[in-house]
Amino acid sequence: MKVLQIGASWFSYQFSGLERYYAELVTRLPSQGTDVVGVIYELKDVPSIEGLRLVSFGSQNKSIVRQFLDQRRILKGCLWDNPDLVVSHCTPSLFPSLNQLGRRPLVCHVHGPRYMERIVEGANPFSIRLSKYIEQRVYARSDHFITLSQYMKQVLVDAYGIQEATISVVPGGVSVEKFKQSISRREARRHLDLPSDRPIVLAVRRLERRMGLSNLIAAIAEIAQTQPEVLLLIAGKGSLRSELDKDILSRNLSSNIRMMGAVSDQLLPWVYRAADFSVVPSTDYEGFGLTLIESLASGTPVLGTPVGAIPEVLCPLSQSLLLEGTSAQCLVAGILEVLSGHRILPSMNSCEEYATKNYAWPIITQKVHRVYRNILGSCRRVAH
Repeated sequence: MKVLQIGASWFSYQFSGLERYYAELVTRLPSQGTDVVGVIYELKDVPSIEGLRLVSFGSQNKSIVRQFLDQRRILKGCLWDNPDLVVSHCTPSLFPSLNQLGRRPLVCHVHGPRYMERIVEGANPFSIRLSKYIEQRVYARSDHFITLSQYMKQVLVDAYGIQEATISVVPGGVSVEKFKQSISRREARRHLDLPSDRPIVLAVRRLERRMGLSNLIAAIAEIAQTQPEVLLLIAGKGSLRSELDKDILSRNLSSNIRMMGAVSDQLLPWVYRAADFSVVPSTDYEGFGLTLIESLASGTPVLGTPVGAIPEVLCPLSQSLLLEGTSAQCLVAGILEVLSGHRILPSMNSCEEYATKNYAWPIITQKVHRVYRNILGSCRRVAH
């Protein structure tokens, strides 16, 4: 089976959940006997893997018109190789070439309701309408969809009018061999020059509105009044960096909150292991949340808000991982309960075993490959 995989940008450039998922999937699919051509922006650090060829759209630092023309030209060249299946992870990357697909089956991985996310993030009305239009056009052409959660499946049905029978649910994956560490928490802290005697809470998030970081900062301001040694690490980059920095300064929390910026892929497992626990304080549209399973694979329990797919991921392991709401007060209550010992979180071994059993990439890759194979078989039967 030959598969054309169309993404956004390469992981070493963006360090976001979508890019990590894409990079892991395209580099692992050849192990299933699939020939993969991947097309993305900002292609760097190209891995050498038999059965995988990566093609670059170039840099994203060009006009929309130039991007449109380049995408159309480059994808046309890739389609000359006559792939059996076209797979989209990013609707804007595929949109210019929709009319070039012919009768080839199209599968869309839906990582989140992008136009709905843009509304919450405060994007301008024109870009929201354009995003919605592009999604609708691509989805109307799609033969099948893969979502990361039952929550996202329901969003596709309710908000986009997609038929349930055309949607498969396959969760996100985690590279267990990368995140499962043999080092202790103390050793991780020493390596990262972090204090060994303070409770450390971690949030790995893009710095965007729906990630709930403003609520988390407000919560730490209240927690610090009774737990002055608490230290929150925020790892990530995004449009709210300046706003969050000002909020931290105005609340005199510089000794309680450390903005780490974008953490390299090499250091990220150390950062997870160094924390006592993680927090995912999302307020809207959490289609899955790879940081949840990354933290668990590192042996670090994670508190999450009851938003989107977060309960699907956390509750099978322990109800204690789910917070009661998204507000700052709910974050305060949950974090204080953990720090005081009144909320018991799963052990390091329980977290690691749960992530390995349910989300290890070899398991997820096989499930995705099975969906591709079934869709291709169905389309061929219909064609005949």
